[in-house]
Amino acid sequence: MAERPAQPKHGQWQRFMQTVAPLTLLLGLLLLFQWQTKGLMLSASNLSNVAYRNAPLALVAIGITPVIIAAHIDLSVGSVMALGAVSAGLLFRDRGVPFEIAALLSIIIGLICGVVSGLITTKTKMPSFVATLAMMGFARGLALVISKSQTVGGDFSFMARWMNAPLMGLRPSLWLVLGTVVIAHVLLRYTTFGRAIYAIGANDTAAHLSGIRTSRVVVTLFALEGALFGLAGLVNLMQNASAEPTMATGIELDAIAAAVIGGASLAGGQGSVGGTLIGVAIMATLINGCNLLNVPNEWSKVIVAILIVLGVSYDRWLRTRTQAAARQMAGQ
Repeated sequence: MAERPAQPKHGQWQRFMQTVAPLTLLLGLLLLFQWQTKGLMLSASNLSNVAYRNAPLALVAIGITPVIIAAHIDLSVGSVMALGAVSAGLLFRDRGVPFEIAALLSIIIGLICGVVSGLITTKTKMPSFVATLAMMGFARGLALVISKSQTVGGDFSFMARWMNAPLMGLRPSLWLVLGTVVIAHVLLRYTTFGRAIYAIGANDTAAHLSGIRTSRVVVTLFALEGALFGLAGLVNLMQNASAEPTMATGIELDAIAAAVIGGASLAGGQGSVGGTLIGVAIMATLINGCNLLNVPNEWSKVIVAILIVLGVSYDRWLRTRTQAAARQMAGQ
């Protein structure tokens, strides 16, 4: 494995500020809601439930972060989750397929969807926005067709029991998220593949001219995130003991928002798994805090929308400051 080369001081300052801002916001929100809810926000039971319910969002946000760093986007998240979950549920309930195999097939379905999106993006030079928009419609439509637009229920109660059984103090879905975070962080920070992702996001043409097989990297990225989407759909199925073909509608926007709030740039070239996890925590805290205070859920969506605008504006301001510092250093 190869570690990323040292960045100039102005680049390190930009990265530091992109971490400090969302972390400060998260701590501020936690303290505010802790005060307003009279200590309920930071209770162990509440934090455990919030983390448990947001495990699927964390998984897809981690998956989409490297894609955003590479200056691409994926709008098929919720649809691929639904297709994988519905397929696994039907195979287990109606076809008698062992659950372990059905679960694996859910992940494989997500991976295949990712590969297709990646190939369409790279081979046709179509913007990933358009390619994944098409995949979103295809996967959602197929999920509705195979399920006949009905919730896939059955004797799935054992799944919920599995997901609620503590393992060394944490539920299995949380261990899954933590393991995914570690793997994704190592992949981005300490491998040649991770360096290629940042290079492609910074300048795709320059990355290609430097010898990076950009198309292969992009297809691999979409394949890996697709597998995580399938896994997130499976987690959703196990948590709810059922699968709905309309599940996770709009989760792609939440995942993108989490990455942006956590410091990832939609222009590509920057972002981190840790920052995205903080972004997920900010969104989960907002929604949970509003629920505890009996504030309509619509208001939490309004606040998240404002945070996205602020996050993008903050990123542009940091980029301007960093570029100015770089020009000043170059002129000395």
